[in-house]
Amino acid sequence: MGEVIATKVDVPVVGSKCNERVKEVSSVSGLLRFPSKTNGQIPAVVILHSNAGVIGVGDFYARALNGAGIATLELDSYFPRGVRNGSERNAPVLCDRLQDAWGALVFLASDTRINSQKIGVAGMSSGAAVAIMSGMGVRPARLARNNSILPLEQVFAAHFALYPGCANIMDDQQRIRSWINPGRPQNWGATGKPIHIVSGTSDDFDFNPKTDCLRMREEFPDIANQLTVRMVEGATHAFDWPNPPAPTFSPFAKAQTGGMVTMRYSASETEIAQKEMVEYFLKNLK
Repeated sequence: MGEVIATKVDVPVVGSKCNERVKEVSSVSGLLRFPSKTNGQIPAVVILHSNAGVIGVGDFYARALNGAGIATLELDSYFPRGVRNGSERNAPVLCDRLQDAWGALVFLASDTRINSQKIGVAGMSSGAAVAIMSGMGVRPARLARNNSILPLEQVFAAHFALYPGCANIMDDQQRIRSWINPGRPQNWGATGKPIHIVSGTSDDFDFNPKTDCLRMREEFPDIANQLTVRMVEGATHAFDWPNPPAPTFSPFAKAQTGGMVTMRYSASETEIAQKEMVEYFLKNLK
């Protein structure tokens, strides 16, 4: 793997927060990494962390992407807002984090070293849900369609979602679905760009981990042609986290009705997922 040039950056957010408890910010922090040897403009991938925050998992994927000639921008949505993880009362929720993801797209597109048409997004858990929502065309709160910062045609070229908690996206009718359903003000229409989900058959963050992600095509027919899903036999939530906590109750599990969540590291499946992500973006950002 070649050398990488890493720079800490402030990434301006776009739109507005949707949760009144969340601290208002104008930017979030990020780590921008470029392969040291590049020829011309290169592709890039935005990396969105899970509810655990920046814990090294994103770095694992970033290093592999950098080694394949792809720049990465891993965001920290929590520290700038004064929280440590997604369990804190004032932590940003999915619709708040859309500010960060779309802001990162605008930020990278303005960098002359990057091909603005070849920017993808990858996420883990809640970050993966945000990645999927961006592929659905869901924008941040109170962002006018005729705005000059994020025009309708500026979208991610590809989306990679690791254990996104598909039931949360589909079955939380009062909160998440009321925000993302087609016809809602912030859903500007599916982008038509590929979305790939990797999720485990033992991911008890979902109601039925063997089928929840697979039924997303039926729940959201507008993205059916964009969507591919790979189910990982026996894998749990966060199967790529080397030192996960003991089984614990999560109020966000099972469409935010709450439940016990087990996280068990699988070195072999983690290596497969890393390779899969690199190959996916090399194919879709070429």
